[in-house]
Amino acid sequence: MRCNQSGLLFRVFVIGLVTLWGGSLYAAEVVFKAEIPKPQKTSVYKMEELRLSKEEVYDRCAGILKVSGVESFSADKFKPVEDRYAMFGDDITCSMNKNGTEYFYSDFAALNLTGKTSRLFSDEEAVKLSRDYLEKTGLMPANEKELKIDHVGGIMQMLSNAESPEKKAVVVYFYRELDGLRVRNFGSSITVTLAENEVPAGVQYRWREVASRNKVGKRGFLDAEEVKKLVRDDINRVYAKDAEVTVDNIELVLYDNGGAYIQPAYLYEGTSRSSAEGVADMPVAGYVAALSKMYEPIHHPAYSPQLKNPTTRQVIRHDEKDD
Repeated sequence: MRCNQSGLLFRVFVIGLVTLWGGSLYAAEVVFKAEIPKPQKTSVYKMEELRLSKEEVYDRCAGILKVSGVESFSADKFKPVEDRYAMFGDDITCSMNKNGTEYFYSDFAALNLTGKTSRLFSDEEAVKLSRDYLEKTGLMPANEKELKIDHVGGIMQMLSNAESPEKKAVVVYFYRELDGLRVRNFGSSITVTLAENEVPAGVQYRWREVASRNKVGKRGFLDAEEVKKLVRDDINRVYAKDAEVTVDNIELVLYDNGGAYIQPAYLYEGTSRSSAEGVADMPVAGYVAALSKMYEPIHHPAYSPQLKNPTTRQVIRHDEKDD
């Protein structure tokens, strides 16, 4: 019996050595050229959690569509689809989730993909029209100062017989700013697409209002080595194990995955270079926790936002407060 126990212990010891050796052999090499930003006073934001009835969602969508020039909006076409209500009809599609924090609208025909575009608005005109539309529809954030312009882009179309692409729409991208920090990830953003008409051809709206905020002091932050470990772990979950990853930028941001909180996080960016022949360099980007306490999981954008298990030390209860 003693021999069997010794043999089992020996095998466990050998497997442990192989596991440790294999873990380092098959891990990406991560080189940090960026410093971890110094901690600063900031906040964790608790977001409003509304729940609207079907009638309330319908009324809100009907009001928005009326401003958009859609008069024939019928409740019969308004159907439940997963976590939202949606209407599909002709070239127009719209949907809103059941707490009114996500709204999507598309008028595909307004892009005029089959004909010549007669006119488009300048960037300045597009920004003004977009803000006016948000005001008229009630989609403008309660605190307008939080709404910032990211950039103005466009939709291009290249026909088979054309010498150059034609611009079909101007697209205004808005983001959120709190505490002087940019809110990252997909939870706080508004995109307005304008074609030839003053009413949008498309709207993508994701926005929740702030219910309360908890201030976070410098002592609540992870130290630099803990942050680097989280970055290494994140890279090895997502990127090729034979790669050399150089992290060129790390910045403190506010992370919003569309859940109950907006919380501090670190955005890391860099380049992945594979040792395999013929493999091109790839951009690297992800998020890791900034605080020793997490309110919700923070994870790489390639992971599902429905992920339930946190990847760092602790998730605190919703009713806990920071010191």
